[in-house]
Amino acid sequence: MRILELDAGNSRLKWRLLNNGHIVSHGFLVNSEDWQHELPKLLDQIGQVDSARAAIVSGDERFALLSAAVNQHFNVTLLKAEVKEECRGVQVAYAGLGVDRWLAMLAAHHLDWAENKEPCNKIVVSCGSAITIDLLSDSGNHFGGYIVPGVGLMKGVLHTRTAQLPMVEPEALTIMPGTSTAECINNGILAMAVAMLNSRQTQYKTACGKECTVYLTGGDATLIQPYIQGECYHHPALVMDGLSFAFEQEGR
Repeated sequence: MRILELDAGNSRLKWRLLNNGHIVSHGFLVNSEDWQHELPKLLDQIGQVDSARAAIVSGDERFALLSAAVNQHFNVTLLKAEVKEECRGVQVAYAGLGVDRWLAMLAAHHLDWAENKEPCNKIVVSCGSAITIDLLSDSGNHFGGYIVPGVGLMKGVLHTRTAQLPMVEPEALTIMPGTSTAECINNGILAMAVAMLNSRQTQYKTACGKECTVYLTGGDATLIQPYIQGECYHHPALVMDGLSFAFEQEGR
């Protein structure tokens, strides 16, 4: 069984191909690329699939485009992941939760069993265009979370909404005080993101009286990970893994 999985985010379309449950290839397309040209080329390279499923946070128009392309190339229906109030032991805190956050929590909740670990309280963090933070108990109860601008978005806002601050492209190398305008922007934004995550980890630990583990995913995860206090794991495919869990539950 060859299954195509798609994660359509705000910045990139990530994809991977499963063959009998094993990942055989993966990659991404940047959303700014010419989709009418690049997407058909990608689907041609992937070859025939038996099923396709997707997580979409970039809007109905993007799903319609992907669905039409997948159906044209493979003659299969693109299945769309939908948030469920309770699924595979994870119970969400409120309606309207983003599907990417839900899938990441599904995957994080099941990593304990997959990796033979004791169940633990978790902070599930996606470090992308936005930074999303979700608190998840060892039993799968979602206690809510936070959504704040991501590192790149914060840099862009400083540049566009101030008269003289530059757009800083390179990644920050430290959270120490900067000695130039570019370093002050870079290091300061990274320090803000790190401080928020560490403070939430401390608060959650204090509230529940247990240690909690941070699970990071998203493009800026490797930038943030070195500064996180306590146990922290980087799982680049967390949303994709959650996509598999969600559809396995339904037998598709």
